[in-house]
Amino acid sequence: MKDKMKKAFTAAIAYGLLAGIIVAIVAIIAYFGGAIMKVFGFEYESPGSIVLFFLIAGIAGFPAEIIARAFPKALLSLEKITARGAKILFLVLDTAVTAVTMAIVDYFMDSVSASDISILVISLILAILSRENFNERV
Repeated sequence: MKDKMKKAFTAAIAYGLLAGIIVAIVAIIAYFGGAIMKVFGFEYESPGSIVLFFLIAGIAGFPAEIIARAFPKALLSLEKITARGAKILFLVLDTAVTAVTMAIVDYFMDSVSASDISILVISLILAILSRENFNERV
């Protein structure tokens, strides 16, 4: 019985630590993203609302991000577009998906107010930072 409790306790600590690391990474991205967006008119009530904004946008946009990554790869593997075309398509799709997701989250969150240009700028920056390598064939 003690062995099971010890394993459960160890697992709980490990999951808590993993969750803490994920929240810390999101917080760092959120603070830098919020600072860039603030230049373009982003307003918020507290630093926590910035983290919550980016966390919700990341979770809500995850399914669409998968499609934005897979679609250019699929077209490239079918030889419908070139590697350069796949990179451009990914950049456009990823920027659009992130921008739409952030706009929706902004609409429902009263504690933040993001201008369209701030959302577009940070979406483009995040797309550039997460670009895919389409030179390798799948």
